[in-house]
Amino acid sequence: MEKMVSCPNWKEYQSLNGWVMFCGAGAYGRKLTAQEARSCGCNELQRSKCKKIMENNVGYGLVPEICEESFAEEARTNLEPVKIV
Repeated sequence: MEKMVSCPNWKEYQSLNGWVMFCGAGAYGRKLTAQEARSCGCNELQRSKCKKIMENNVGYGLVPEICEESFAEEARTNLEPVKIV
């Protein structure tokens, strides 16, 4: 079967209960910069289509959050372990 969405973040496979289709970036809470979103075609129209496909197949849909470039860079470089006080 041909992929329903041509995106590197789009995952689909057939399970025992039928097809499972989801956005890997949304499912794992990844935040995309505006440049990353443009490069993979993640615009508002495509995001609504992806969300609708996920809701029809899985029951709910999660799409990645688009944020400013400086915030995404800051979030990715801060890899210190969480300190519990």
